[in-house]
Amino acid sequence: MRPKRKPLLILLVKRVVFFLTVMSALTVFLYGIGSAQEFLDSTQMVLLRLAAVLGILLFVCSICGFFLDIFYSIMERTIRFIWGACAYLFSTGFGVFVALFANGVLVLVAGNLS
Repeated sequence: MRPKRKPLLILLVKRVVFFLTVMSALTVFLYGIGSAQEFLDSTQMVLLRLAAVLGILLFVCSICGFFLDIFYSIMERTIRFIWGACAYLFSTGFGVFVALFANGVLVLVAGNLS
């Protein structure tokens, strides 16, 4: 017997979190490559600001997804959604790391800008 399909809201949040995770990792990666390839300072600042915003959005969406999975796990009285909740906790930590990293570098670089 097939398990019941996941609710649409959980699927949408999962895909948004996946998109934000990939975009956050990509902007941090591009910033790292840009440091080695000597990108323009303005380009690196844009990448850092984008990474900070994406990290904060990832944190917020992951927290929402975590609570949604816990809610549906309690409502359906099954542990099917617990693994998703654990994945959301991991992406929450990644979002916090990206946001803190990007904002920390922006604060450190702000003294060098004229």
